[in-house]
Amino acid sequence: MNLFFLDSIEKETYGGMEEWIGLIADGLVSRGHNVTVAGREGSEFLRRIVKFNGKIKCLPMEISGDFNPVTVAELKNWISKNNIDLIIVNFNKDVRLGGIAAKLDRKTKVIWSVGLDITKDSFVHRHLTPKLIDGVIVPSAALAKQIAGSGYIDRKIIEVIPIGIAEKEIQTDKEAAQREVRKRYNIPTDRKIAITVGRFVNQKGHKFLIEAAAKIVQKYKNITFLLIGDGPLRNDILNAITKYNLEEHFFLTGMMDWFDLELLGSDLMIHPSIEEPFGIAVLEGMRASLPIVASNVGGIPEVVEENITAILVPSSDSGALANTVLDLLNKPDKMSEMGKAGYRRWQNEFRLENMVDRVEAYFQRQLSLSRCS
Repeated sequence: MNLFFLDSIEKETYGGMEEWIGLIADGLVSRGHNVTVAGREGSEFLRRIVKFNGKIKCLPMEISGDFNPVTVAELKNWISKNNIDLIIVNFNKDVRLGGIAAKLDRKTKVIWSVGLDITKDSFVHRHLTPKLIDGVIVPSAALAKQIAGSGYIDRKIIEVIPIGIAEKEIQTDKEAAQREVRKRYNIPTDRKIAITVGRFVNQKGHKFLIEAAAKIVQKYKNITFLLIGDGPLRNDILNAITKYNLEEHFFLTGMMDWFDLELLGSDLMIHPSIEEPFGIAVLEGMRASLPIVASNVGGIPEVVEENITAILVPSSDSGALANTVLDLLNKPDKMSEMGKAGYRRWQNEFRLENMVDRVEAYFQRQLSLSRCS
């Protein structure tokens, strides 16, 4: 298959769907398919795509308006010249740019890969989007329901394919990782580490984590909260940490390409999202054998086994989050059992190979339908 992924995410930003594209592109290229990934010139997205697999073609573009004729023409010329079978688009802008280019090409099908409900109730979205796409991929049944709830995307064309991730690259054991992480970030050796992974945006709920942390350290002082990520709310997060006098209990690493060591060296994952269509970070925590406390939102209940691999709490409830974490910290045997159960669940249900198998089969079905029509 000749496949083309289009993602117009801003230059400095990299999120879950960009990681999904990299994983799928890498897997499909390794199986002999031809894959091109297009994004903004100079973007963090394309920089990371190059690291996945050197055989992935990257097309840097100047992407502006949703109907920019220059961008549409560039896309149309590329997909025609390279005999692209499927174009996989991400944002609403990508649906229009890629969808119009595909219609002009007349043979390329368009698949909308959606990691978050970005449907909008407007004339353009309601009347144009259904005409430009042939199928939709989402990672969870919860998100499929949201997308169909827009009223203009037929549930019949939405395919649920859970995200999968590869085995962690780090080879060291947990005890060695725990020592190294504490040394790297100057964390006292007797402290537990609670790790949170996610962009610093409202959706990820860092505000409630910090409020919960203020309650937690009143009763359990030997804990450090390790935040992996960065984003527009960084200053707000730092100000909140200062407000609650939690400076000695928080460490912000910034954006990291690779943090397997930090995951393996931690004792607990806290995932306080307000909205989460799936939760790749939760999968990464399960793969690292971490017990997890997470918000009961979106696709998270489909990823974890409640009270077996994770304890779920109401979102935006810092009190419930604090009480749950405190209870778990005082039950080391339960923490160990949950971590082991999470690892088994990742192995059985959410390995990368499973996801690539399903995406590849779905793309092939789409092409078979086009040949029959």
